[in-house]
Amino acid sequence: MSSYPYTSSPGAIVQVFEQLRKSVPSNIDADYLRRFNIAPANESYVIAVLRFLGIIDEDGNRIDEQSDYLYTNADGFQSGLERAIRTAYSRLFDDMNDALQVERENLIHWFRAADKTSELVGKRQASTFRTLAVLAGNGSLPARANAIKKPTAASDNARKKTSKRSTPKRNDTPPFPAPNEAGDTGSPEKAQGGHEVGLTVRIEVNLPSGGDGATYDAIFASIKKHLMS
Repeated sequence: MSSYPYTSSPGAIVQVFEQLRKSVPSNIDADYLRRFNIAPANESYVIAVLRFLGIIDEDGNRIDEQSDYLYTNADGFQSGLERAIRTAYSRLFDDMNDALQVERENLIHWFRAADKTSELVGKRQASTFRTLAVLAGNGSLPARANAIKKPTAASDNARKKTSKRSTPKRNDTPPFPAPNEAGDTGSPEKAQGGHEVGLTVRIEVNLPSGGDGATYDAIFASIKKHLMS
């Protein structure tokens, strides 16, 4: 196990100190960090950094006499954090008195030699130290360290497009044409697509059994007048 703490993202260290400057709880644990979405699934690494600096004890309880600088103004915070860094990294400052200004590559080699760690861990230890140094007023943070990814207009539009469902087009064309205005029920009409549609009307007449020729002539004349004209 390495002696010097590290995180995979410098932004997590920036976030936790920004939150602690607003309010310092009596106990800092993984639940506290999760509440503010700090270092998701990597809370233990951030807690190890706070413990290493003497802000909390092994149980996560705040150590008041070593965290007073969190309540002060910007200058007080920076000077207090630098004192905590110099105390926690005393061995590094013994070997490099100007460790706060040392280049990253030199810090990586020092941490790897001190802890016999891999190149990846050495890089993260150096990055963690440099982030703390910047928060203490030495240098400036890389732009990505404190950047919060926000959704872009393009991603919003793409998300809206994928959420849209196509609505089936309604077909308002009737399956058969309506009768013509003249009311012609005997001639065929052409439907859409060229097919002819015909209409046949069947008329059934019950003739009186005792009627004479004049009666029948009158019936057929009436049918012709009212139904076939």
